Amino acid sequence: MTKKGFLHRIRLYVLISSSIATKSVKETSRLVIDGGADAIQLREKTISDSEFISLAGEVRDITTKRGSLLIINDRVHIAREINADGVHLGQQDMSVLEARDIIGYEKIIGVSTHSVIQAKQAQKDGADYIAIGPIYPTKTKDYEPSVGIEVIREISGAVNIPFIAIGAITLDNLDEVLKAGASRIAVCSAIIGSKDIYSSTRQFKEKLYGAQVHGEQF
Repeated sequence: MTKKGFLHRIRLYVLISSSIATKSVKETSRLVIDGGADAIQLREKTISDSEFISLAGEVRDITTKRGSLLIINDRVHIAREINADGVHLGQQDMSVLEARDIIGYEKIIGVSTHSVIQAKQAQKDGADYIAIGPIYPTKTKDYEPSVGIEVIREISGAVNIPFIAIGAITLDNLDEVLKAGASRIAVCSAIIGSKDIYSSTRQFKEKLYGAQVHGEQF
């Protein structure tokens, strides 16, 4: 299966940032993947490129061994440097076309969107997936107003590429998100900011599948 084909099988996508994680980025990566995360996005806004390359390279080794996708937030050249599976772009980052010229057509490109209009545009521009949100108010991106649960219902029939619901999703509100039509979610603080990262990941995975997850049957 190609990396892009694997996108359709993703259910749990975890964002990892050293400013939020209760453990090191390397250990957090191991724990969330072992707990059932299908993909992780490495998001570091303040460290230098050289520091990021070193860190991302270590995380890349972990994801390769465990068969999970690694997406790099924003820094397209670093995604290419460490041979990540793809890159995730914000509305203020470079265009999908520019990113594609750098990392090639075999890599995954995701785009953050905050409305159906932006989602449609991202698909038109050639994005492989979109993140839609923030669904609920979030401190991770306090400069972006929440878009609400209704946008999930609206976007379900508006785009053909995979979409991932994001923004302060917790175990308490996950049912509402799924009932609205989301089948893929992105989680940050509720997992990597918890005391037990592995167990938190596992709980999300179990709830996504609607039943107890046994062994490695994800």
